[in-house]
Amino acid sequence: MRGFDKIRTFLADASGNVATIFSIALAPLTLMAGGAVDFNQAMGARARLAEALDSAALAVGSQPGLDEDRAEAMVMDYITANYPDRDPGSVQNVQVSIDERNGIVRVSGESQVQTTMLGLMGMDAITVDWMSEVMRARMNLELVMVLDNTGSMSGSKIRALRDAAEVLTETLFDNASDRDALSIGLVPFAATVNVGTQFARAWWLDPEGEAPHHGSWMAGEAGDRNNGHGNDADGCDDGNPGLGQGRGRGGGQRDPDSDACNNEALPTHWDLFDDLRNTSWAGCVEARPMPYDIEDEAPSANNPETLFVPYFAPDEPDGYWNDYLDDGLSRRDLRDMDVWDVLGQTSHYSNGRPSGGNPNRACTTQPVTPMTNDERTILNAIRSMGASGNTNIPNGIAWGTRLLSPQEPFTEGAPFGDRETIKAMVILTDGENVISGGNGELMSDYNAYGYAAQGRLGVRTSSGRRLSEALDDRTLAACAYARQQGIRVYTITFQVNSSSTRQMMEECASHPSLYFDSPSSEALRNAFELIAGDLSNLRISR
Repeated sequence: MRGFDKIRTFLADASGNVATIFSIALAPLTLMAGGAVDFNQAMGARARLAEALDSAALAVGSQPGLDEDRAEAMVMDYITANYPDRDPGSVQNVQVSIDERNGIVRVSGESQVQTTMLGLMGMDAITVDWMSEVMRARMNLELVMVLDNTGSMSGSKIRALRDAAEVLTETLFDNASDRDALSIGLVPFAATVNVGTQFARAWWLDPEGEAPHHGSWMAGEAGDRNNGHGNDADGCDDGNPGLGQGRGRGGGQRDPDSDACNNEALPTHWDLFDDLRNTSWAGCVEARPMPYDIEDEAPSANNPETLFVPYFAPDEPDGYWNDYLDDGLSRRDLRDMDVWDVLGQTSHYSNGRPSGGNPNRACTTQPVTPMTNDERTILNAIRSMGASGNTNIPNGIAWGTRLLSPQEPFTEGAPFGDRETIKAMVILTDGENVISGGNGELMSDYNAYGYAAQGRLGVRTSSGRRLSEALDDRTLAACAYARQQGIRVYTITFQVNSSSTRQMMEECASHPSLYFDSPSSEALRNAFELIAGDLSNLRISR
């Protein structure tokens, strides 16, 4: 029995098997861990391959008309740049196909990653693959450039702007497989916007003087030409019921040499331009009453506030900024009269020849260019841009929205909300909004919002700072309105020192990434190139 017990004890003793069992189990555990490393490297190679092929496909897709040889060469260049030799794996079996009919570019390839531990199991390499497919956008693109043409843009700055705007235009047309699906417009802005003299006396330009701000400076400081009363600002009463009667412009003019009133209807801006010699309407318009100043409300004879008014800066008394006619008043007359009474005297416009100033003062830009698919028309307009005048950004934005609109005064745009059309606006400024305050009782020079004393901008002040702040508020409101219409808003500041202006323009953009601060001409060009790339509107469909 004792011998049998010894044998049984020996067989039950496991103390010597632990190392053996561990040695047997270690090999597969090591292979599994090493295999995980190999697989992780393969997945990393697949991600890098996807990135390289996506970039290559986008590059080919953005260049319509490439033959297969040039397309393959471009793909290999992008793979070389985006998949360097130091990364795991080697790219192979790259294929490029272009479906011109459907506008689809496909780029596929493989990456072979050499293994380490899995090679011990006979798996020398892991091959991963990827296919990128890019579909050229079939959507229409409507773009309006709203560009600062003020005096501070003179010299090298306006040249840099012309060059950058040309790059954007040429890039978009070069990348457009269907030019009929691309339209571009241009709004040069300064203190006012010029719609073009071909619209003189168009019905929406208020030829009958029905709009409440049409020539309101003739009716006094708080004058509303169509206030529905027979009394004007100087107290004359001609018994005319005003709005709705004929031209709706009740109110006589005071004779400075008597207490009597003459009962002639006040002239329109059109009438005054007709009376003058050697001068005609230059094409600029005034801002409509708020909120129509920034909105796309269609002009309607049934709502005179929606009509546009031709810009006319009145002849001012001696000592004011815009004195360009002999008003026939003596110094004694002027001493005894209110400045608004002097402005209200319009008889001296007859056969007047402006000198030293003019009624088109602050109308300094070339006309807008409505949206067109004619590349040459846009390029010529860009190359013709000049630099003069003060800055009124909201006025430019408002007309940018109107150019993109399908309704009058410009009707080239597709309806807002059209799912087949991308609408975009590029807004550039090189400085702060400016209205020059001062000028006595008028409180400012005449501008798109009339005189500051009339309160048409929502404030009544001679402070240039406060007037500029009011324009800033309208700028933000104009951008918000454009975005609400579905317009993709890009904004650019060019060599702007004011941090508040930069912040305002960033807030104007549809997204902070669509705002570009350009401290140099090179940065400006880069900004327009980035916008051109974004507007190419290519998408990875799979």
